[in-house]
Amino acid sequence: MTKTEFLEALRRALNGNMAAASVEDNLTFYDTYFKTETAKGRTESDILSGLGDPRILARTLIDAAERAGDEYAHEANETQFRAAGGPGSQNDYQEEKFTQRTGGTVNRVHMPGWLIAILVLMAVVVVISVVGSLMWAVLPYLIPIVLVVYIIRLFRKK
Repeated sequence: MTKTEFLEALRRALNGNMAAASVEDNLTFYDTYFKTETAKGRTESDILSGLGDPRILARTLIDAAERAGDEYAHEANETQFRAAGGPGSQNDYQEEKFTQRTGGTVNRVHMPGWLIAILVLMAVVVVISVVGSLMWAVLPYLIPIVLVVYIIRLFRKK
């Protein structure tokens, strides 16, 4: 697929589903994105692979337009784009969903279960490490104190 084919497929998917001005705004946005990324040295195929299927992208744009009201469709698109790190970024999670509300953006990131498990495990290791470090720091002082208290109790009982 080429840039022209991508933009035409995006146009076909958006036409009839949002206002014509919003369709043109989005096409201009992605055309500019292609130019910017090409100027940075990225190839057209890299850019296209980062953007993915134009029909899926169109569905996202249409959903954003429906949630935010059509006049905010282009603004929602740019906000999603920035929040996701832009196409081609290392952010490849398909579980991410972005929503636009009047007055601000709410980003919802759905992390996979394995990632949550790893994060919880890491937190437990950190807590155990901190507690262990504190114990080793306090132990040299605690042992003599406990021994002195034990010896004092032995002599008091007699």
